[in-house]
Amino acid sequence: MVSAAITRGEPIPRLSRLLGPASERARDPLALAVGALLIATALLAVLTALGLVFDPRYKDFPFAPLTAAAVPFLLHTLAMPRPPGARGAAEILTALVLALSVPYIVLNESLANWQSLWLCASLLALAVTLAQVRDARS
Repeated sequence: MVSAAITRGEPIPRLSRLLGPASERARDPLALAVGALLIATALLAVLTALGLVFDPRYKDFPFAPLTAAAVPFLLHTLAMPRPPGARGAAEILTALVLALSVPYIVLNESLANWQSLWLCASLLALAVTLAQVRDARS
């Protein structure tokens, strides 16, 4: 889906364009699908990051699934020109939570744990993607 959005030149919609008032919602099915995928990815990433920050004992590092979900969004962010518009509060807050979780996870797990480092790189990639999402109207 994200590759189709890159091909069509469709920007990633803000979360408010998916969950906001009906008059301001995105109507394009591709934008809705990409936005729903971003919401699901961000939700799972925040749950994983906060779980590793507040209760890290006996937790797995879902580095492979998160990488598979975050890399296409990062490539979309790098390949597309940044659309004009304001940044969303939800995206900024989510990116901030992910970015602030990374140093704690790295310090807690040490540099010897390659799975935690890989997961942290994926969390940062998703944080960069979320921080770049703008209010582009289609």
